[in-house]
Amino acid sequence: MTTSAQPRLSLNLRPALYAVLFMAVFAGFQGGRYYLANRLQELGIACALLLFAVGIWQALFRLDYAEWRRWTVTPILLVGGIMGISSLVFVMNYQGNLLYSVFSAREFLLAFLGPGVYLLCRCGLPVEGVKRTVWLAFFALMLNYLFFYFTMDLREAFFSSDHTVSNLVTYDEWRGFRLKPPLFAIMVALLGSLALLTQRRGTLVFAGAIICIALSVYIWGIVMFRSTLATMLLAVLLYPVMLSQKNRVKLMVVLAPLALIAVPIVANLATEYFLAADGGGIRAKAFAKALEHIASHPILGAGEDSAYGQSYQDIVAPWFYPSDLGLVGVTYKYGVVGVLLYLFMHFKILLALWSANIAHRERMGRIDPLLWALLMFMTAQSFNLALNPGLAYAQGITLGSLALALASLETFRHRAASPATLAPAANHRILGAHAVE
Repeated sequence: MTTSAQPRLSLNLRPALYAVLFMAVFAGFQGGRYYLANRLQELGIACALLLFAVGIWQALFRLDYAEWRRWTVTPILLVGGIMGISSLVFVMNYQGNLLYSVFSAREFLLAFLGPGVYLLCRCGLPVEGVKRTVWLAFFALMLNYLFFYFTMDLREAFFSSDHTVSNLVTYDEWRGFRLKPPLFAIMVALLGSLALLTQRRGTLVFAGAIICIALSVYIWGIVMFRSTLATMLLAVLLYPVMLSQKNRVKLMVVLAPLALIAVPIVANLATEYFLAADGGGIRAKAFAKALEHIASHPILGAGEDSAYGQSYQDIVAPWFYPSDLGLVGVTYKYGVVGVLLYLFMHFKILLALWSANIAHRERMGRIDPLLWALLMFMTAQSFNLALNPGLAYAQGITLGSLALALASLETFRHRAASPATLAPAANHRILGAHAVE
């Protein structure tokens, strides 16, 4: 295998790949949750696997073996290990059905989206085309949400006997009935659109950014997730102070002791707010139950349950849902090993985005709106990490996988374009992987 030949993908393959990518992103961010009991997610998983399979095949003949193995074997081992081990652990703990548990963990297959995108872009699929497709998917997700918000009877859905319907709507006295949104995509679109307004681009891009901001703000006005907005504002305020330059790392080291002092105070306030919200009493009992069961299975946790067999509600309590319990819920499901893996991947993605944003600024003289938005969102997630480990579920898996791929591609392009690291001829060959045909 060699990189001496200029990697290219045939022109007629690109529209199909963009269509498959659009569906994987749209379904991965839960765009299909409002109809057919989210069966569209299965199509999204199939599209992610298809991108990965095509990427594996194309890269096998175009990339060196070490890079090919890093983006094929490693994801397979990681995703397969999470799904297989968690399912096997549940069977060993509670005599469940292994296939049911594996099928229940299928949302982790969305993680193959990122490696597929990386491999295809390294083989000639334009990165900018991928980003435009992601933007289009975000826009479609917002329109899709508003369509169902205005056409669905939210009260009837909330009281539906079908849990796949009742789970779509939440209620409290202050905000009333609210349709759950594809929050991750909407917030990234909002941040990225704001960044687009600061740059000189075409009229069409400017108009698109204004429309995305208007839609995002309108949807936030419906759901009013105050903690999400607060952490995003904090991330944006910290960016010029601590995240915009490499030399700010020293400042981060100096401020780290102050952050450590503030952590217990912030955690206590966040926990009080978390428990004081609607359903806080049940959530407090769920925390106690989770800690009790964690003591029984501390290393690998309880494992992955299934709605078709024994579930956590059968084992613990009818009101027990680990997804509502933050990192405590992750520890209950996957044990200490799972929490450590989660934290490792979270900060790996965050560091990759930080490096990629700096690399893009050095190479292009300005930030990339999508990469910057992903960095800000991941930074915001870090502030709320204990109570909202979003990367453990479909929307976060999709976002994290895609973010890592785009960040890695940007870092690669920066290194390839640097005259200090490669000879001009080598630069020309490698940059051919990203040329628009």
